[in-house]
Amino acid sequence: MKTKDKLIIGFIILLIFGYFLYKIKYILTPFIIAIIISYLLNPAVLKFQKYLKISRINSVILLTVVFLTIIAIFSIFLFPILFNQAVNLIISAPQFIDFFSNIFYPKIVNFFASFGIEIEHNFIDFIKNNSSILYDPDFISKIFNNLITSTTFIVNILSIIFICPILIFYLLKDWQIIINKIIKNLPQKYFKEIIELSRLINKSVTDFIRGQSYVCLILALFYSITLAILGLNSGILIGFLTGILSFVPYLGYGTGLVIALITSLIQWGLELYHMGFLIAIYLIGQILESNLLVPNLIGKQIDVHPLWIIFGIFFFGAIFGYIGVLFSLPLTAITAVILKYFFKNYRNANSK
Repeated sequence: MKTKDKLIIGFIILLIFGYFLYKIKYILTPFIIAIIISYLLNPAVLKFQKYLKISRINSVILLTVVFLTIIAIFSIFLFPILFNQAVNLIISAPQFIDFFSNIFYPKIVNFFASFGIEIEHNFIDFIKNNSSILYDPDFISKIFNNLITSTTFIVNILSIIFICPILIFYLLKDWQIIINKIIKNLPQKYFKEIIELSRLINKSVTDFIRGQSYVCLILALFYSITLAILGLNSGILIGFLTGILSFVPYLGYGTGLVIALITSLIQWGLELYHMGFLIAIYLIGQILESNLLVPNLIGKQIDVHPLWIIFGIFFFGAIFGYIGVLFSLPLTAITAVILKYFFKNYRNANSK
């Protein structure tokens, strides 16, 4: 069979497999999370075994206890703070609308008027005439209520809380056994190619994901602490979101800066003192990310273009929902390595 025919057949199989995954996406959520977390935690299990000189099962138990303790600490101490600040931010949404309609919207009206384009002079009238849904005063509340009462949302949350820890434990305990069985059952014809591809994925993607995770965590701490010290309303939440969203280049920085500036304007008005400190915080954060964190923690482990990462977020988000968005970074990085490997082999095969 020619290489071209193999690629076509492989593409068709991939489409069928992708459609199958899409149909059972709600069932797959806890399994995908468990596999990714186990994959990232397996090196820690090996280190515990090596340095503490304990069996793998004891190493897994110890790591599971540490992992669950960290999650429990986050849930007990940090989650309530973030939740309360999120509620306050949602409650203050009408203030954002009032501020926009009274300060910025008149300037937009004047700008269009200078080109001979007439739009409603009142922002509320503009919303009424162009989007009856957005004018609904309970619009944000309805979205929030629909989210938390959604059956899919509840099932996913419960499966993450109760099923994922069990799956992670058994995956880590039998990780090497599972890997050995997979290797044993690989088709001999493509054995070398599969092993080489697995090696590339493991080498490139693991370091990249860990490095990016460290970058996001450090930035989240930096922005949360500095914004909280500045006294910005919901500063911890805004800083946390800025850091976490930094896995997409400039998304976290841009989104966090815009929300922080709007919050600052509502809280303090056009006060240059706070505005200057706020902009300085984000400039320092961007310099820290670009010149210190990324070069030292990530380097060039894998060349993933920002556009590819953004596409991956939408693609995996469409397939697996909000969990797909959360884990889009490792899935996108793995997909990038696989595609680059096959395209490289295809070029080499056709150049002969």
